[in-house]
Amino acid sequence: MIKEIDIEESLHRKDLFFIDVRSESEYEVDTIPGAINMPILNDSEREHVGYVYTQIDKDEAKKLGLKYASVKLVDFYEKAKNINKDNKNIALFCYRGGMRSNSVANVLSTMGINLFLIKGGYKGYRKYVLEKIPKYEGKYKYIVLHGYTGAGKTKILKELENLGKSVLDLESLAQNAGSVFGNIAFEGKSNSQKKFESLLLSRFESISDVNVFIESESKRVGKAVLPDFLFNDMEKGYHVLINTELDKRIENIVDDYISSTSYTKDTEIKDAIDKLRKNLGNEKVNMLIAELEKKNYPLIVKELMINYYDPLYKYSIEKLDKYDKVIKYSNAINVAIQLIEFVNSLSK
Repeated sequence: MIKEIDIEESLHRKDLFFIDVRSESEYEVDTIPGAINMPILNDSEREHVGYVYTQIDKDEAKKLGLKYASVKLVDFYEKAKNINKDNKNIALFCYRGGMRSNSVANVLSTMGINLFLIKGGYKGYRKYVLEKIPKYEGKYKYIVLHGYTGAGKTKILKELENLGKSVLDLESLAQNAGSVFGNIAFEGKSNSQKKFESLLLSRFESISDVNVFIESESKRVGKAVLPDFLFNDMEKGYHVLINTELDKRIENIVDDYISSTSYTKDTEIKDAIDKLRKNLGNEKVNMLIAELEKKNYPLIVKELMINYYDPLYKYSIEKLDKYDKVIKYSNAINVAIQLIEFVNSLSK
């Protein structure tokens, strides 16, 4: 049996398993958070069918689409059975809730699988996101963490989250650390604006506290641009300056950019350093690349901090006349505890 369900209801049900039947490139740009991708037509197949439809014959295109789709239906059925075994209900969607999702739904329904179709498909979901996000203006009081590169702000946010506090990690949502090296820590794939907004709304909807910890960011983080209201709400929040020794900052950066993932990043680091020739000069850049070949990461990080990042962010760090709190630290968990104490003091 097939039932239609609207976007808002589907997003607030815990028993649904979302399947996006659009092509892999459509899915990569954005999807409903948590959805898996099972394309009824992949990118090359979709392109072929589209060409036949517009340039040759519409009926032939429909037959071709059916041919491509038919070989995938067994996999859809097996996946659907396993999902049902986990006491989950399937919610299918394509772009508009049209032919692609309906064709899969009809076959699965014939095979005895009960499922839902998302009204309006992804297009309806995207409209929902754009309408819903602005409703979070002024809803939270942000505790904004400032500090030079490597001060450990992201680690502190993780410690706060581990302690049960509400955190909005914009770099994680954007999959970019907001700098010339920003996508390296996230294995080179920054999220699109659409995906960022989907994840942002999902995060907003999960936060129940009034006070939310967040890292200071510019208006743009990677490919993502923050909503105006969020940027303004951050400016109206409480501002905390995080200080630590240079050696600790170097350690944090090496952990975040080099040690945190399994794949080799030297090529990406070299490309990023190369982009700084105008800022640092050829001699300095050539020296850093030579040190990279020796894998002398701490020296590279130190040179970049002193000669590039610290001068670059000096103004943004010093532009506030007065911070609500300044914390000097050597251990991220101690900072998290001090921040919680600071927030608790605000309500007294």
